[in-house]
Amino acid sequence: MKTEKYERLLDSFQLVGLESGQMIFRPYEVIQFVYFPVTAIIALEIDISDGTSAEIVLIGKEGMVGSGVMGGNQNFSRARVKFAGLAYKLPLAVFQSELGQDPSFLKIWMAVTRQMILQIAMPTVCSSRHSNEQQVIRWLLNTLDKTQGEVLSVTHQEIADALGIRRESVTLTAGRLSQDGLLEISRGQIRLLNRAQLEARACECYRVMNPTLKH
Repeated sequence: MKTEKYERLLDSFQLVGLESGQMIFRPYEVIQFVYFPVTAIIALEIDISDGTSAEIVLIGKEGMVGSGVMGGNQNFSRARVKFAGLAYKLPLAVFQSELGQDPSFLKIWMAVTRQMILQIAMPTVCSSRHSNEQQVIRWLLNTLDKTQGEVLSVTHQEIADALGIRRESVTLTAGRLSQDGLLEISRGQIRLLNRAQLEARACECYRVMNPTLKH
C-alpha cells in the first residue's frame, strides 16, 4: 500500500484491551468490526446440538477475526477472547472497502485466510498420526507463539478440550515435561522454560503450521 493509504487507515484503527472470556460476536450476530490481535488470542467456536460449543481455531497476531464475512456482515460462528491482551479493531465497512479497492490489501487477506485453513485442518492430521504428548506440545508452542510470551494461564482440562483428548493425558504429559525441565507447572498456569528442547520433541505439524517462525 502507498504511504498515504496507510496514514488514512490509521485513523480507522483503534487499539483496544480484550479481557479473557469477552465475547467479540455471537453466531448470526451482525458484525461491526474486524479484529487484528496483537497480544490477545481469540477463539472461534461453533455451537453443538447438546448445548455446548466447540473450538474451531485460535487466532493471534498472525491473523484477524471477522474477515470471513465477505458477502455481508453476518457471522455463523462465535468469537470469544481466549487469552487477554491487546488488539486493533477496524470497522467492517472500511475493511470490505479496502478489499475491493486495493490488490495488496486483498493479498494480505488471502494469506491470512490460507493460514487459518491450515490451522483448522492440521490438528486432524496430527491427532491421527502423533502421540498425545506431541499434540500437547504442538498446542502449547502454537499458542505461546500467538501471545508472544512464555506463560499461559490455562488448565489441563482446557487443553484436553481443545485437543479432544483426556485430561489425564494432558496431566501426564505436563508432568513429564516439567520433570525434564521444559515447563514449570502451577495451578492454572504453564511457563515455558526451554523452548529449544520443547521444539525438538514437537512433531512436524508444528513446523508445517509455522514455516516462517525463527527461534
